[in-house]
Amino acid sequence: MERTVDAEKMNELQEKRKAAVEAVKGCEKPEELGPLLWRVIELYAGEPFFTSKQLPFTYTVRGRELFCDRKEKSITEATFARAYAKIQSAKAAGDPIKGPKKLCMFGAPYIWGILKGTGLAGVGGEGRAGKAAAIQTL
Repeated sequence: MERTVDAEKMNELQEKRKAAVEAVKGCEKPEELGPLLWRVIELYAGEPFFTSKQLPFTYTVRGRELFCDRKEKSITEATFARAYAKIQSAKAAGDPIKGPKKLCMFGAPYIWGILKGTGLAGVGGEGRAGKAAAIQTL
């Protein structure tokens, strides 16, 4: 019975994550984007992600700050919102950002890893499943 409860909780979490990502993708009001994006960040806390150089990391969220296990300084909610806006602007201009360097901001490798891992950034919208498959083939 305990396994059933755990499986149900995991399914519920996955549904919340999926809904949160879709809410960000469908958001048309700039003033609502920051909180929606931060909700995604909160829901994925503790999950493993990878930088573009395939370095694994996890993170925790405290208030409006994200703390990576590979870095001492925090990355703020506002920084994530700026990064996502920059990614969307570049995509709309026909010059999509393909990696963290073009973000030109503090914590870019981690921001990029999280946004790409959740399906909110990257060419082709590759999410965690695509990243896991890519890693398995290495």
